[in-house]
Amino acid sequence: MQVSEGRGVVGSAVLTKEAMHAHQDVPYSVFSGVEERRWLCVTTARGVDGCTGRLSTDGEAPGTSDSVQCDELRQVLAPRGGPTIFAGDVNRRPLCAPEGHWTLTDAAAAQAPGIQHVYGTLRGPRLEIEAATCADHDALVVRAGLKD
Repeated sequence: MQVSEGRGVVGSAVLTKEAMHAHQDVPYSVFSGVEERRWLCVTTARGVDGCTGRLSTDGEAPGTSDSVQCDELRQVLAPRGGPTIFAGDVNRRPLCAPEGHWTLTDAAAAQAPGIQHVYGTLRGPRLEIEAATCADHDALVVRAGLKD
């Protein structure tokens, strides 16, 4: 958690029903603006990785903080051997998903469509978009499982 100028405390979380076995909470190598951007992954006792992150808002062009962070996120998610799901505000329309991951976005959202992404290797992902008030994005609900 950190304080963002004039906006109060901001942060990220991964909520799991199962006990958490391990976690990583790491800043990206670069960021722009007043908020330090980070990625967070937790591994449950059953070996499922749940990850989130927020990327910078400085654009999608090569060399921007957002594009560098996108590459870093891809490198974080690619080697995870077990079932994995990532959901976050990536502030871009081009995907950051590693090869072999399915992808979902909030392209049908009423607020800021297309810049929240979900990537994963879990089975049968289904996306629901819920209207949200007092937020700059609609809420994404993804249901997926370990088995078909």
